[in-house]
Amino acid sequence: MAAANSGFRKVVRKLLSTPGIKNLLRRIPGFEKFYSPRWGIHPFDKEFGIETSGIVSAEEIHPDKHLASSISPYIGSQPSIVRKGLSALGAYEDYTFIDYGCGKGRALIVAGEFPFQEVVGVELSDALAATARANAAKVARQFPDRPRVNIIEANVIDFPLPPRMIACFNYHAFGPEIVAGIIKKFETGLASHIPHMFFIYYNPVHFELFDASPAFKRFWAEQIPYDKSEIGFGPDEDDAIVIWQSVRGAIPTQHQGADRKIILTAPGRAQLAG
Repeated sequence: MAAANSGFRKVVRKLLSTPGIKNLLRRIPGFEKFYSPRWGIHPFDKEFGIETSGIVSAEEIHPDKHLASSISPYIGSQPSIVRKGLSALGAYEDYTFIDYGCGKGRALIVAGEFPFQEVVGVELSDALAATARANAAKVARQFPDRPRVNIIEANVIDFPLPPRMIACFNYHAFGPEIVAGIIKKFETGLASHIPHMFFIYYNPVHFELFDASPAFKRFWAEQIPYDKSEIGFGPDEDDAIVIWQSVRGAIPTQHQGADRKIILTAPGRAQLAG
C-alpha cells in the first residue's frame, strides 16, 4: 500500500509540474502557494546537465544575521531574460562580464554565450560558489571555445574592480545598504581606472540609487516575458531589466523607453510602467 501511494504521489507531482498545468493552476487563488522555483528541475539544467534550480535562503548563504538581512535568497534568473538583456549591450569583446552574487552560476553560463573577454562570478557563499564552479566546468567541456569563467568567493563590497571595461550584472541579490556601497565603489573606479561600465539590473528593486548617481545614466529598459518553457520555474511570468551605463566613456544610444518609470508592485518585485 505504501509503495502504491508513493507511486501515485510521483504521478501527481509529475502532472502538476507540467508547464501548461502549472501556468493554469498558478492563476487560481490558493494554488499559487504550491508553485515555487523549488518545483522541478529547470529546463536549462536539463539542457546542460547542470544544477542551478531551487531556492537557497539568505541564512543558508551566510550565517551572520546582520549580513543575511541585507541579501536576498538565491533563485536562478530566467535564461531567456538574461539573454535579451545582454543582447541589448551591443558591445562584448572589450568587456569583462561580472555577476555580483552569482549563486549557482546560471547567468554566468548564459553570459558565456556572448564573446566577452572573460566571465567572472562573485559569490559570498562557499557552497554556492562550489556549485557554480562545477556547473561552469561541465559547460566548458561542452563548449571549449566560450569565454573563460572564473568564480571568486568574496563579499561584493570587497571585490577589487579590474582596470578595464566592465559589464556588471545583478539579479536583485542585495538590500539598499549593499547596493549603495557597490555604487560608491563603482564611482571611485570610474574616476580612476575603469574607462566604461554597464550595469545590468535584473528586477531593479533599488533602481533609485543608480538613478541618483551622477556617474550613471539609463541605457536600456524592458519588461520581458518568460520563455514558455520557463513558466512555473520562477515566481512570476515576466521580469524587468534596466541597464545603466557610466557617463564616462558613454556609448551613444537610440534605445527608446530607457527612462520608463519603475514601480515596486510587491516586496522585492520591480516592474516597468506602461
